[in-house]
Amino acid sequence: MRPFVVQNLGKYERQHWQKAEFGDEAALQTRAYRKFILDLYHGELVEGYAWLHGRKGGRMVHVGSVDSPVAVGDVRNIALEFRRAVGAGADAPTLAGVDVLGWDFALDMNETAGQIAQEAGLQVRFLRIPREVLEPKAVDQGDIQFFELAALSVGMSITRRELSIELSDFMIPPDDVPDDVMKAVRHWSDWIDYWAVDWNYRDDTFHNEWQSYRTRKDRTLLLRANHRYAEPGEYVVLVKVIDILGNDSTKTLKVTVA
Repeated sequence: MRPFVVQNLGKYERQHWQKAEFGDEAALQTRAYRKFILDLYHGELVEGYAWLHGRKGGRMVHVGSVDSPVAVGDVRNIALEFRRAVGAGADAPTLAGVDVLGWDFALDMNETAGQIAQEAGLQVRFLRIPREVLEPKAVDQGDIQFFELAALSVGMSITRRELSIELSDFMIPPDDVPDDVMKAVRHWSDWIDYWAVDWNYRDDTFHNEWQSYRTRKDRTLLLRANHRYAEPGEYVVLVKVIDILGNDSTKTLKVTVA
């Protein structure tokens, strides 16, 4: 299979949906959109902050925009505003925790942004806004679930120009998993339906240059992949995992080839 590029049309679909649902006036549109997402998350809207948009169970909530992924810089701004907001009024935080809701997330969000939050003394959870919020029937039926990002561990070794990477662990937060699915999982790898590798990721589009996936007839999954680099240099390897719930997780590795 040759490398291919996946073009993400979701952003444009969401932009159209936001305009159709909440109108053209920017400020009113943004407020209505955030309230809509918070209602589905069973949270409440708060006012007066730029990065803290709601509250649920004592934790503050940030609602990511429809047209850009939640980035590490966003988490830095959330942590700074949270620190200023403590003890500042009726809508001030009561617990040192923030739930960050997003349609998409920057690479390695759990690790990189998690370190920023930890340094600020803040416990942050990252949860994906599901596409089902765009479907009126699903909203009316209450079939909306916000899944927390999974944690992916990848080991690597390199000999000369030969790189070997291996999935070593993958964890989905148990609160997000239906009971029947949980009972069927015997090993952490059972959570994974498919994974792929871009051996020379250049901070642009993911190129699928190697993959392993399960089929109905063959449920085995390779956990190790190898690649030989033609030239020495500094490379970034991007690993992407699709789990059995349909969510994707990524991991970047920096590689020095002599």
